[in-house]
Amino acid sequence: MRPSPRRGFTLIELLVVIAIIAVLIALLLPAVQAAREAARRGQCTNNLKQIALALHNYHQGTGSFPMATAVAPYLNGSPTQMATWGTFSAHALMLSYLEQQPLYNACNFSWDVWENFGYGINSTVVNAHLAVFICPSDGTTATNQAWNGDNNNYMGSMGTSTNPWTLTGTGIFSNYSAFGIQMVTDGTSNTIAFSECLVGSPTNWVRWRDGIASASIGTTYRLNDAWSNQPLVMSELQLCTQMWNSKQNPATPDVGLYWAVGSPGLTFFNTIVPPSSLTYQWTSCRSDGNNKGADFADFVNAASNHPGGANFALADGSVRFIKSSISMPTYWALGTKADGEVISSDSY
Repeated sequence: MRPSPRRGFTLIELLVVIAIIAVLIALLLPAVQAAREAARRGQCTNNLKQIALALHNYHQGTGSFPMATAVAPYLNGSPTQMATWGTFSAHALMLSYLEQQPLYNACNFSWDVWENFGYGINSTVVNAHLAVFICPSDGTTATNQAWNGDNNNYMGSMGTSTNPWTLTGTGIFSNYSAFGIQMVTDGTSNTIAFSECLVGSPTNWVRWRDGIASASIGTTYRLNDAWSNQPLVMSELQLCTQMWNSKQNPATPDVGLYWAVGSPGLTFFNTIVPPSSLTYQWTSCRSDGNNKGADFADFVNAASNHPGGANFALADGSVRFIKSSISMPTYWALGTKADGEVISSDSY
């Protein structure tokens, strides 16, 4: 008995199989990407929890939260000049509580950390790459060779202050000032401590990464508390947005440049513009007119690559996802530590 001949696939059948496989891959790919983003978002949440835990351990050890910007006795090699800019951040002060005791020991707090002599003395610290300060969803942070890989995605809250030099801001952090938990009279569960921020991109005009700097914006809105003059602040926000949309006065894209340097735009933000706002798509707006970057900008906005908002660590140590759609009054209230607002948990 003769065996029946083998029958192969016809070209049409092969094309049908390929088409079916392509459709299955197209259906599966978004699910895979969503699963990966969920994992990255989970890691980001864990980073913020570690930072919040370190914040409270620091408070337990010292009696207060760390300063946003420290003061160093020596500036540019001179023991007679006090450094009040480019000095160590709260992130650096908390290193011991983030399992980074050797790096903390390498900090020379007698010197500034950014300029000239101070940078050289503290270069080991400044250029250290710490995963706990990096959100894996950013994408630019870990591969940004222009910034030496020492970026920071997690900013401390200066509240509703638009004055980058204030000593008495409304948030958990202020320059050269340390606040204890007893000063958070609005309640630690209703006060923001840290948030995400996307680092600057070497390519200008990237939404939520870069900003603007111009003297034409004005300086009158540098307020210790934006609540005191909301119409002025809102008009300045509109002007910042107009300049952004018209591609005027791009700022150096240095958002999140150094985790070790205590400065708005590098390690601190204010709770004026809701996270990843579609209305205000810039990250920073600086008014002193020298066209520098986000460092000591008047407005520094929270942002993330997570769809619809960003992760925040509250002053009680919990981590919440706050949507871009949050109302500005509620967001401003969450940023203040002692303004007496009553916030419903279902309002954000």
